[in-house]
Amino acid sequence: MIRAAAGSRFGNRARTGRASGWEVEMRALLWVVGVVAGVLVLLGLLLEAVQWLVIIGLVALAAVIVLAFVRGRRSAHNYPNRR
Repeated sequence: MIRAAAGSRFGNRARTGRASGWEVEMRALLWVVGVVAGVLVLLGLLLEAVQWLVIIGLVALAAVIVLAFVRGRRSAHNYPNRR
């Protein structure tokens, strides 16, 4: 078994089984950086999805307008004016 010197930064963990202050801070910093990175990745994916949904919505809206115009013209030709 490797024993840590009394003045080393690993000494507290070897004696008590607990992490020292700087290890806790480093672990907390890594968690914060990881969470922020994850949020940024998800936000980027969400914004990309919203962009594609807007494009798909505009295409669908244009298709509905064209179909409504075509069907309106077709129904107008099927029912001639009464005079």
